[in-house]
Amino acid sequence: MIDDGQAVDIRGLSERSLVKHLRRLFISLNLKEKGDLVFLLRDKASPTLDVVGPIIRSHLQPPKEFDNLGPQTDSHSVPPDSECGHVADNVDDTKKDSIGPRRRVIGPEMPSAELLAAAAKLTEAEAELRDAELDGDTELFIGPPPPAVVKEAESANEAERFEEITRIIGAEEDSPYDILGVNKNMSPENMKKRYWKLSLIVHPDKCSHPQAHQAFVKLNKAFKDLQDPDKRKALDDKIKLKEEQEAFQVELKAMREAAQWRRLQGISMEGDDILLAEMDAKVEQKRDEWMTTLPPERKPGMTMHSTTRFSKSSKEGRGDTSAWTDTPSERAQKAKMNYLEAYNEAAALASNEQEKKRVNADAELVDQYNKAKRSKSLVEKHQDSLTKRPKKKGKQESAKEEWEGNHPWKPWDREKDLTAGRQNVKLDADNMAQGLSSRFSSGSFQRNFL
Repeated sequence: MIDDGQAVDIRGLSERSLVKHLRRLFISLNLKEKGDLVFLLRDKASPTLDVVGPIIRSHLQPPKEFDNLGPQTDSHSVPPDSECGHVADNVDDTKKDSIGPRRRVIGPEMPSAELLAAAAKLTEAEAELRDAELDGDTELFIGPPPPAVVKEAESANEAERFEEITRIIGAEEDSPYDILGVNKNMSPENMKKRYWKLSLIVHPDKCSHPQAHQAFVKLNKAFKDLQDPDKRKALDDKIKLKEEQEAFQVELKAMREAAQWRRLQGISMEGDDILLAEMDAKVEQKRDEWMTTLPPERKPGMTMHSTTRFSKSSKEGRGDTSAWTDTPSERAQKAKMNYLEAYNEAAALASNEQEKKRVNADAELVDQYNKAKRSKSLVEKHQDSLTKRPKKKGKQESAKEEWEGNHPWKPWDREKDLTAGRQNVKLDADNMAQGLSSRFSSGSFQRNFL
């Protein structure tokens, strides 16, 4: 304590967990933090001990009075002083003697060395876990909102609540200042009041908007990011860089306009050529995303409203939608590719027609020659020779079977009678030749000539 109890300095404490707990306590008691871990009592504020004193007294317990619970020993059981030396010298004899005094142990038995080591290890682990939890718990104690803020938030109507929720949902995730509706120069106290008011306005229990919960979660996350010094510093640096870039663009535009004005007047200065060269360079225009992408296609035939009758005409999907989003350069490239495909297809068909005409001309010449010089083919000549060949006399005379005259009936023959009832197949040479020529020839049969 310093300044006769008006301030407290906790920088000298070595235990980190105690320092963090005390810091949170002093912040919640609305003490003014000055410097590093130095807290001052505000003007016209009640002493801190008057606030926390009753709480500390309620947790204090009166000291317990321990009674002498040791059993009183009879005079007969305690040996006289003259016999103590004798008992100490003869311990073995005392153990064997059931009537003599026994050695009593006062208090609990000391635990083993292994148990003490395990307990020490457990204590260290608990301390590390407590420090880790305190390191992770970086949230500041915000506390309940003041009554004036609560009254102001309750006076907001439904339209104002819906408007705030729409604004929060529409803001970007990486801009907490826009979500809270503040700038980076606002003080932490005013920012906290703004958060209190918005949290009461967009709270899901007090607003019927369907996205109230999402807006409330987004608002809490933005305020938490702004309370983190590292995140807020990075965000401020990003905003500062953006402002510097915008200022540079404005200055560059002014310098280019001045250089262009000097050129019109016929005056030239050093660096004007570079400024005007960058100005003359035309940036390629790009289409917006809505011009090059289409929304997801619904199923054909589906309508937004309910219907009570069927559609008379069938509805189909979009099909090829490239004509809607193609740029002129893409359209010209596709036209070139389509022309090349059509040209290649036409050239292939023309070459096939010429080849067919050449083959047909050769076949016609060969047919004319065969008709004039070869009236019959080799197969036909062979068939004619077979039909004109005379039969042998031995086969004609053997028409009479051998069993006739020897047996009254025809004897059973294994080779002949097992095939009884089967019809003899007569092979037609003309039909066979025609069938073979047509069977093994394809529809696109091509005749080749040497």
